[in-house]
Amino acid sequence: MGTETTSVPVTVTDALPLLRAGRLTGGDDLTGNRPAKHLIARRRTYFKQHTAAVLRGRLTGRPDEYHREMRHRITGARAAAAELWELVARRPAWRVLQSVQADGGALELDQLVIGPGGVFTMHTIFRPSHEVTAEAAWNEARRTQEILGRATRVPVTVTPVIVFVRTKEPRVAGSREGVEVLTTRELVPWLEGRRPVLTDRELEIVNLAARDRRTWAR
Repeated sequence: MGTETTSVPVTVTDALPLLRAGRLTGGDDLTGNRPAKHLIARRRTYFKQHTAAVLRGRLTGRPDEYHREMRHRITGARAAAAELWELVARRPAWRVLQSVQADGGALELDQLVIGPGGVFTMHTIFRPSHEVTAEAAWNEARRTQEILGRATRVPVTVTPVIVFVRTKEPRVAGSREGVEVLTTRELVPWLEGRRPVLTDRELEIVNLAARDRRTWAR
């Protein structure tokens, strides 16, 4: 990427025939998503279905494990979002989408980051209480790459990033080949240090597709 080739569409219109650039309705434009939106919704649903168990856990000091896990995941996603907002504030060429979902909810991205340095999926981990592997993050990136590549006809490469929140020594069990492992403090400097791989036109094409909810629904 970053070079003009015949494989890259000549115009945004050619790349995205189903996208009305600049005329997305509020419901279709994912730029309005708040951090951890998908996790908050899941936690709320779980609480409604298991209210007694959650409240009993609070009273006995033995919190419901799933409800607590959702709270941790929400905290992690929000912490990563705060760091990424700093990146966008300093370097507006970078774009960040929150709570991106596809495949009927089977694919859930805490953040999708698009900038001159490439396209990145964020998989946040807050104070892990169990073994962390790279498999989920890798699968998220591969599926995202398929979806964006199909929507844009741009040869997108998506890099998975595992972001550890409030963890001094991030550890990933097993193979982590192709997956970047960072803390929240390392995240923005690492992104800023990526060499440019997307042209301005390629970046805009990918961003326009990514922010359209219909891209993820096909």
